[in-house]
Amino acid sequence: MTPRKSHSKLVRLLSLVAVGGLAMAGCGGDGGGGTSSPEGSGASETPQMGGRVTIGMETESTGFQPGKDTVTESGTMVNYAIYDSLLARADDGEVKPFLAESYSTSPDLKEWTVKLRSGIKFHDGTDLTSAVVKENWAVLTEPSARTAGALANVADLVVLDPLSFKYMLKEPNAAFADSLTTVIAMPFSSANYKAKGADAGANPVGTGPFMFSSWTRDSELVVKRNPNYWIQGLPYLDEVAFKPIPDEDARMASLESGSIDMLSSLRQPTVRRANDLAKNDNDFKVYGFIGNNTGANIYNTGKPPFDDRRVRQAAIYSLNQEQIIDVLGGKGLAPPATQLFTKDSPWYSEKVAATYPGKQDVAKAKKLLDEYKADPRRSDGKPVGAPVEFTFSCQPDPSLVELALLEQQMWAAVGFNVSLRQVEQSAHVTNGVGAAPDFKGNYDVNCWRLGGQGDPDSVLFNSFRDPGNGNAANVTDFTTPEIQKLLVEGRSTIDIGERKKIYERIGVILAEEVPFSLSSSTAAVVAAKSDIKGITGWTFPDRSTKGPSVVQGVVTFREVWLAKS
Repeated sequence: MTPRKSHSKLVRLLSLVAVGGLAMAGCGGDGGGGTSSPEGSGASETPQMGGRVTIGMETESTGFQPGKDTVTESGTMVNYAIYDSLLARADDGEVKPFLAESYSTSPDLKEWTVKLRSGIKFHDGTDLTSAVVKENWAVLTEPSARTAGALANVADLVVLDPLSFKYMLKEPNAAFADSLTTVIAMPFSSANYKAKGADAGANPVGTGPFMFSSWTRDSELVVKRNPNYWIQGLPYLDEVAFKPIPDEDARMASLESGSIDMLSSLRQPTVRRANDLAKNDNDFKVYGFIGNNTGANIYNTGKPPFDDRRVRQAAIYSLNQEQIIDVLGGKGLAPPATQLFTKDSPWYSEKVAATYPGKQDVAKAKKLLDEYKADPRRSDGKPVGAPVEFTFSCQPDPSLVELALLEQQMWAAVGFNVSLRQVEQSAHVTNGVGAAPDFKGNYDVNCWRLGGQGDPDSVLFNSFRDPGNGNAANVTDFTTPEIQKLLVEGRSTIDIGERKKIYERIGVILAEEVPFSLSSSTAAVVAAKSDIKGITGWTFPDRSTKGPSVVQGVVTFREVWLAKS
C-alpha cells in the first residue's frame, strides 16, 4: 500500500507545482508594492496570551456544517477557526499532513491512506477516530450534500484501524491530496451532528483552535479559545469575533473608528483605501495577496439564451475589459485576466491567452447576436428578430452597482435588452450554486469570482465536471465531452508535462466556449491595527514549516496574538 519512494517524490513534485500563482505581497500605497514585511516587528517578539480581536468580513454565511452549508469566502475564516483539515498546503505549495500524522497513495493513484494523530478530541470531548471520519464521509456524500460532487470519485472510505483509513477511488486522481486540504476533509463531531441535526451548522463542533460560542446572524459570530487544543500553547487569543459588514464604506469606517480591529476585503477600492490608511497612519498595517482568484461574469449555460455559444460570445465581445477593471478599482493592482491562472503560475498558457476574446469587438458582437436572433431554431423559443433579454445580477456594493450599469450600457450598444438585479451576497451565492438535488443555477448572468490556489484539478474538475449528479461546484452548468475526457486524463497521470498540455487544452476550450468572462485577478487585503501580530507566517504542527498567509484575504487565527501595552 505504501508507494514506492520514486512515486512519493513525483507526488510531492505535483504538490509543489500546484502552488500555481501563489504570490504573497504586502499592499503598498500605490496598490502594487509593499509597506510591511511578512510579519513586521512581530516576527521576533514573544507572543502574548489573551485578548479579543474583532474582524469585519464581507458577508455572512448560511451556516458552518461541512457538507450542508454554503460558506462564503470570508466565512472560510470561521471554518479555519473551528475546524482543522486532514492535510494543508505549505507556503512552498507542498501538501503536508496536519490533523493527519501521515498519508500515502498506491502506485495506481486509486487508494489514499491517511493516519490520524492520536489523542485529538473534538470540542465536545469526543475522540477523533477513523470511525468518526467514516461517519462524516456518509454525511458529506449524501445526495443533497454540497460536497457530494467533490467526492463523486470516492467509491468508499474503509476504516483500517482506530486511527487509519483509506479512500478508495473509482478512478485515479493524482491531485486527491490537494482536495484533503478543503472542507471535505475537516472532521466534525458526529455526536454533535446527530444531536443537533439541521441546527448543527449554527452550532458547529470541530477540533480547531477555537470553540463556537455564540452567533447572532448578520451581526456577530464569536469563537473562544479551545483550552484543550492538540497543538500545545495555541491559540493565543481568548476570543475572535467575526462581524459581517457587507457595505465596504461601513467596514472601512468601522476599522478607522475602532469598532473593529481588522478587516478583510477583495474589493479593489477598499484595497486602495486600506493601503492609504496604513501609509498615513502607523496605527494600521496591511497584508496583501494576489493569486488565481479572478473577477468574472458567469453565464448560465443550462438555460436559454446562454445555452447558445453565439450569445455568450456576443456578450463577451460587447465588454471593454479595461473599463471594467477601472470601474472595479483594479487599475494598477492586477493585469487583465485571460484564464484562471496568473502569469506567474506554472499552469499559465500563452495559447489560452491568445484564444480568449478579451478585446472588445462591437461589430463581431452584433454579428453573433444577429445570427442568433435570425435563427428560427433559437433556443429561447422567441420569433425571428425578437430581442435577446436577460438579467444581470450583482451584490449591492457601490463598485458592483457601477459595474452593472456600465456592462448594461455595453450590452445595450450591441442590441441586448438587460435588466439589473441587486442580490445580497448569501442569496447571490445560493442562486449561483442552485439547490439540491440537481444544483441548477437560478440566474442568467451573475458577477462572480472564479479560480483559486492549488492544483488545477482542484480548480477545474468540479467546476466543469458533468453538471448532473448533484454537482454544486459547476455554477455555469457547462461542460463538453472533450473536457470530461481531459479532466479524467489530468488526474490520471503524474507527468507534469502531460498535465500542463491537458489543462492548456481545457483552457483553450473554455476560451472558445466562454461560459464565463474575466476582468482581472483579485487583489485581496487584510488591514489591521498594528498591535495585532501573527497575521502572516502561521506554522504546521512541527512549528517550523510555514503555511501560506492571507490567501484571498482569509486569516488563519490559530497563531494571531495581541500585543498588550
